[in-house]
Amino acid sequence: MSKEFVYEDAVKELQDIVNKLGSGNVSLDESLKLYNRGIELSKQCDDKLKEIEQKFSVIDPSTGEESEAEIK
Repeated sequence: MSKEFVYEDAVKELQDIVNKLGSGNVSLDESLKLYNRGIELSKQCDDKLKEIEQKFSVIDPSTGEESEAEIK
């Protein structure tokens, strides 16, 4: 059974990976595994942010109508 994706957990894991790789105290094989996991997490985070951007809307205070927000 796969664990539900939680953005904040993924970011924390990415930070841990960066710290481990930056320490220089991991083997080449472990570095490669960490790098690949980091790429996977980065893609999942990017996909999640894109999904949220598509759902984001703004309520116009003057009309009370909902409209799509332009995210830059």
